[in-house]
Amino acid sequence: MPSIFTFGLNESVPASHSIPTKELYNLVGHNTGNLAFHYAINRLIGSVPRTASWSSSPEFVNSLGEIGIMPCANQLGPHMNMGGMANAFKQFNAKFLAIGLGAQGGVGHNDIPELPEGTLAWLDALVAHAPSNHPNITVRGDYTLRVLEHYGFGDKAVSLGCPSLFINKSADHGVKLQQRYKAKISKVAIAAGHPNWNALSALEASLVRMMEDTNGMYIVQATDEAVALSRNDFDLVSPEYITKTKNYLKLNLSDDQFIQWIRKYFISFYNIPAWMEYLRRFDFIVGARIHGVMLAIQAGVPGLCIAHDSRIRELCEKCKIPYVMANDVKEGITLQDLPHLTEFDGIAFDQNRAAIAEEYRKFFENNGLPLRQGNILL
Repeated sequence: MPSIFTFGLNESVPASHSIPTKELYNLVGHNTGNLAFHYAINRLIGSVPRTASWSSSPEFVNSLGEIGIMPCANQLGPHMNMGGMANAFKQFNAKFLAIGLGAQGGVGHNDIPELPEGTLAWLDALVAHAPSNHPNITVRGDYTLRVLEHYGFGDKAVSLGCPSLFINKSADHGVKLQQRYKAKISKVAIAAGHPNWNALSALEASLVRMMEDTNGMYIVQATDEAVALSRNDFDLVSPEYITKTKNYLKLNLSDDQFIQWIRKYFISFYNIPAWMEYLRRFDFIVGARIHGVMLAIQAGVPGLCIAHDSRIRELCEKCKIPYVMANDVKEGITLQDLPHLTEFDGIAFDQNRAAIAEEYRKFFENNGLPLRQGNILL
């Protein structure tokens, strides 16, 4: 077996309680959902490798191992230029596997985003560092694969969804979960959105009402100021952000009342097992954060994702995660709507997981990293 390392983040932040919020936010890559992705990859490969951040020196990266596993996000789009990373790859000796690369596009999956020259150069460098003649990129869904095909990289990638689909190893997890989807919903947690998503304000406000009515919680993943609020670091948050968040959630509260409201409902996590254990307290998780919903489903708790862009939609489609398009429910939903909005076929979910698990096994084996028995499904 070749020596491996992670080119990205650590899967958790030990002693997060003692780390200042701004530093902590950097350690999770500006979204706590990134930890779910890294945790899931480590469960697949059956180890927790040493880690080099993307800002590490080439000398340090080259000292870590023969194959770097690079957890990715929505790097494909006009919003991000990967030219700096392309230059860094010229100095790397290791081979690389990129996992979960996504394209940022509209909700319709019909557009092809314009990729900066630096990003195309990075893709060239990435495939040049493949450990074998087989594809060394997994993408989040079929939309991203079409984007790569458009730019001539289609034969270098396979569409495998998100590794977090396999945190729960039970081969019949979907069948068991389907029974939970039929149960009464009495306590709901929200996978919190982003206060800059103005078009989702009425919808997010309706989720908050649902949360309040069921004594639920508001689980934040981003922004830095939302994370600060969840950690009681109010001195790091501007009055303007407080006002923006209050307006986004449509809360008719004074600033003092809103602060107490935040202290009651806001929470964030920096360890995936602890996050999933907490989610077991609820009957349902709903919101616009795919990994917040995915972790609930892996913990055996029903969830519904609000899809408002291509990356969320294609992940839900590929992994058969229940979702609804944000534009279809933009005026808001109620607790009574959840069963009618949620379609979950446990058998289809399990069959899809088994098929993708086999493709993951082939992907790693083809690149010289055969997975141990039971690392994906039992």
